[in-house]
Amino acid sequence: MRHALVALVFLAASCAAPRPAPDPPSLRPAFDRLLVGKSTKAEVRAALGDATVVDFDSGYEVWVYREARKERRTEFVLLFAPSGILIKKREKELPAG
Repeated sequence: MRHALVALVFLAASCAAPRPAPDPPSLRPAFDRLLVGKSTKAEVRAALGDATVVDFDSGYEVWVYREARKERRTEFVLLFAPSGILIKKREKELPAG
């Protein structure tokens, strides 16, 4: 009887324990498919979603995406020409924390 009670308490505790949420899908595969000199802002938005945008009077725009995953944090930075075409992209691992 005592073993059954211990098992019941353990079962109840394990069911009540919160489970960590799984990581959302990574942006990396979509980022890797973007082509410098070809991809447009519309294509990037469709692939990666909305970004933090810094626009300049010259017409250039920088789009920033930050991804926090369990094992690392990554920043994806994209530079668009005034024509709306991707002209540079960068991926950088950020310090954990």
